[in-house]
Amino acid sequence: MTNLHKIFVYGTLKKGEPNHHWFSKIENGVVKFVCDAQTSEKYPLVIATKYNIPFLLSSPGIGNNIRGELYEVDDATFEKLDELEDYPKFYAREQKTVSSLSGNMKYDNCWIYFLKNYKP
Repeated sequence: MTNLHKIFVYGTLKKGEPNHHWFSKIENGVVKFVCDAQTSEKYPLVIATKYNIPFLLSSPGIGNNIRGELYEVDDATFEKLDELEDYPKFYAREQKTVSSLSGNMKYDNCWIYFLKNYKP
């Protein structure tokens, strides 16, 4: 029996973005789209680097409710995402609550990647 992890993505892993193809590679494991969602808490989102990459900062209560997509992934995909996001060196990840955009569903314990060290 494989574990499933809820992952909230807000940037390059969303549909139509450059890294979304990671979710379609069968060798990366199981991925299931759950819903369009947003963070229950507000966070600052910054766009940085010459590639205009969005980064979420772990400063709850500052910024906006961040819109993104919620997925369920298996252990293999979770490990691949950690590699892609250079966790724990570049990103930290925390479990947070997100809400669906289409209704009143709340999802607890969703993993979100946060930039560890941001220097404007």
